[in-house]
Amino acid sequence: MNKEHGKALSWLFELRGVGDYGMMLHVTKEEAERAIALAENFVVAAQELIGPNYVR
Repeated sequence: MNKEHGKALSWLFELRGVGDYGMMLHVTKEEAERAIALAENFVVAAQELIGPNYVR
């Protein structure tokens, strides 16, 4: 994984805190859409690392 994946995970973790405990703060639609895109990119990168022979 590259450095950008690490930054994305860090931001996603912060965003989760806002969503779970933000009280007066809320996740915007734009932030949610960005979060979904970043998470999908992370999953693709993880699948590439694991490879096609990974068995659950």
